[in-house]
Amino acid sequence: MSDDDRLMHHEYDGIREYDNPLPFWWKGIFVLCIAHSAAYFYWYHLGGPGLTEEARYAAEVKELEAIRAAAPKQEVVVDEAALAALAKDAAAIGRGQGVFLKNCASCHTENGRGLVGPNLTDQFQIHGQSRLDIYKTIHDGVPDKGMLSWAPLLPPAELAEVSAFVATLRGTDAPGGKAAEGRAVDRLR
Repeated sequence: MSDDDRLMHHEYDGIREYDNPLPFWWKGIFVLCIAHSAAYFYWYHLGGPGLTEEARYAAEVKELEAIRAAAPKQEVVVDEAALAALAKDAAAIGRGQGVFLKNCASCHTENGRGLVGPNLTDQFQIHGQSRLDIYKTIHDGVPDKGMLSWAPLLPPAELAEVSAFVATLRGTDAPGGKAAEGRAVDRLR
C-alpha cells in the first residue's frame, strides 16, 4: 500500500492524516476484555454460580460462628492457687515469658527491671501484693499510668500464664533495675 492510498481525504489546519489501523494483537486484547467483563458480570451478578462479596462474607461469618459454637469454652479459673500452680509449670512459664517479651518488654524490659513501667524484679508492688493482684493489674490495666487492659487482647489462658511469669520475677533483683515503687511485699512461693 502506497503512502497516497493511506492518506485520508480530509485536511485540518493544513494537516492530513494517515489511516493507521490498530495492530491485531491490540484489537484482540480489547475484544478479550469485553468478553471477560460480560462473563464476569453474568458469573457474579446475573445469577451465575459465583458468589458476590456480600455472599462470601456471610458464608465466612456463618462458618466462624459454627467453629465458635463447636469449640469448647476456654474458661480458666484464676485464683491464687491456680496461679501458684502455673508458676511451677515450666511450659506455662515459658509461654507466659513469650507473651511478656512480645507485649510487655517495651515498658518493663525483657528481664522485668523496669523502664517506663515499674521494676517487676524487686520486692515492691504498686497494686496489691499477691499473684491474683498481679493478674488483676494485667487484666484490668492501669489507665492512669498508661497501662492498657490486656483482657480484650489476650486469651484467658495467656493472661494467667503471663501473670504467673511476672510473679516468678519478684525477688530476682535484675541489675540496673528501676527504683522501688509501691509497698514492700513478701516473695511469692
